[in-house]
Amino acid sequence: MSKISGKGGKVYYGSVIVADQVEWSMSGFTMPTVKKDAAFQQTIEEYEAVGCGEPGTISFSGNWDPSDAKQVALHTACAAGTHVTNLYLYANTGTFWHVGVGGFILVTKSQAITLPRSGFGKITFEGQVSDAAMAQAGTGS
Repeated sequence: MSKISGKGGKVYYGSVIVADQVEWSMSGFTMPTVKKDAAFQQTIEEYEAVGCGEPGTISFSGNWDPSDAKQVALHTACAAGTHVTNLYLYANTGTFWHVGVGGFILVTKSQAITLPRSGFGKITFEGQVSDAAMAQAGTGS
């Protein structure tokens, strides 16, 4: 069984890395369900898929760098409600995730900054995936 470490993880906006991002996550795809009516003498609940699937959300965080052009660009996209199609979440040099064909990410949180008295400032971004699920590219290490 192959295992992938987050040690080589990075976030790219276009072809440029977003500075100092140290953690990212995806909530995953969810299909809504409804409980079916119980049949006579049925002893176990039965469910079925209904409606459209929910492509989920993404989030990433790391060291705040107010001079990083991509951190600034992501804030601009958030403030403008711009659809982002070129955001890439890398696990390593050979494996990354991107929004699927026809989909986009709407940046819903930016410049969420925590500045401890000692240590580096931390910044967090979040996005709603829309119209297509996140897709994996590559399986490298």
